[in-house]
Amino acid sequence: MTRFCRSHRETSREHAVKCVFSGLSIILGGCSQIETVLDEIGEPTLSPHEAYVVSLERAGLQGTPLVTQWREAAVAAVRHPLSIDPPFREAVFYPGDDPTATAYIVSIKRGQSLQAILDMQPTDTTGIFLDVFQRSTDGSLTYVASAGRGSRHIEFEPRRGGTFVLRVQPELLRSVRVTLSVLRAATLAFPVQGRHMHDIGGRFGAPREGGRRSHDGIDVFAPRGTPVVASTDARVSRVRETKMGGRVVWLRDEKRRHSLYYAHLDRQFVESGQMVRVGDTLGLVGNTGNARRTPPHLHFGIYARGEGPLDPFAFVDPPPKRLPQVPVDSMWLGSWVRLGTDARVEIADNKVVKLESTDQDRPDRSADIALIPRHTIVRVISVNRHNLQVLLPDGGLVSLKRASLESIEAPIDHVVLKSGQSILSRPDPEAAETLELESGKSVPVWGRYGSYRLVSPMPGIDGWVSTPG
Repeated sequence: MTRFCRSHRETSREHAVKCVFSGLSIILGGCSQIETVLDEIGEPTLSPHEAYVVSLERAGLQGTPLVTQWREAAVAAVRHPLSIDPPFREAVFYPGDDPTATAYIVSIKRGQSLQAILDMQPTDTTGIFLDVFQRSTDGSLTYVASAGRGSRHIEFEPRRGGTFVLRVQPELLRSVRVTLSVLRAATLAFPVQGRHMHDIGGRFGAPREGGRRSHDGIDVFAPRGTPVVASTDARVSRVRETKMGGRVVWLRDEKRRHSLYYAHLDRQFVESGQMVRVGDTLGLVGNTGNARRTPPHLHFGIYARGEGPLDPFAFVDPPPKRLPQVPVDSMWLGSWVRLGTDARVEIADNKVVKLESTDQDRPDRSADIALIPRHTIVRVISVNRHNLQVLLPDGGLVSLKRASLESIEAPIDHVVLKSGQSILSRPDPEAAETLELESGKSVPVWGRYGSYRLVSPMPGIDGWVSTPG
């Protein structure tokens, strides 16, 4: 790994990084000055990500190659997100010299919230952006939420269910290792103390009175006298006794603009106008009203103004929270390694994967699927339970359905250089020539990319040569 990093220190990409970094230092006085510029913008309608872009533009950096690549990475990530089903955990490396963003698409039901938490190294790095977009049925994206500037946590609760894209991207020139955890959560606490989802015996929409009406809530069965509790912080709007509901309590949830309905109580312990906190006791389970012939239970309903009753199930159903372990091959995170076996990959963004070579090396293309052969050099960008994302030497980002990786410690072969053959900074005919050697010299081969081989013509110097076959 150290060997391959050393071979790329003088590439045109890293030269551009140094130039832009110099520009940032001269124009802005360093990264800390970027933060000062952001503080001076004072445009509350901008997300932190957008405000950062404005700061770069005001610093005169718009259109520089590195800034352009950073912005393109942000767009490419949300266009090609990884589909996940929380609870989800992934280890990600964002290389400072190669701007990258990651994005994840997830479905959220009404009544659930989306939570994302970052565990970062270095821990003092604050320049990272968490943004959420909603994806419509036609594929278009609408910005809906961001974490606060410098925050490593976001919790988003949509007013309607739907499909959402979470994007993570650090500031320019910051190399960051991140463990991302994504969870769904119920937005309301369960309304009966000590009871659970399996105690629900009557679901929303079930027919009642021979089909003349439908059930407008859920029934939670529990022994008489079990405490009924506030599912959220709210104001008690009504405490009454009615023919159908018996002893009832209504709460007004101003945050969500919902009314919560607790019915068939044996006793009521609150008064109208009282403020309650989540978990406060409102009354006791009973079977008053039209439930006299049924076992004691709580009828729990949620009503939205202009919509009527909502299904409470997702609001109180706690999704699994046990996060999967990060796979053992996260040890390769951020490293240049090589494939130990052939790997089928999915193209993860709009970059072209260039593997033009002999028939043996040419990828087997089928839509966005390619076959990358053993010993291909890759840089591990992210690792989760099912996938790896790797950066190819030409900048292409691809997703692997797991793969065998090995370190670049021992050569896989040796090759004899031809007369006048040049050592290139990267596997590209347009790459800069770093060295020209005499013919007949045998050099070790550390890995390959298409028809190119990564070699060491002399100690401490690595580069690429074109060697068909």
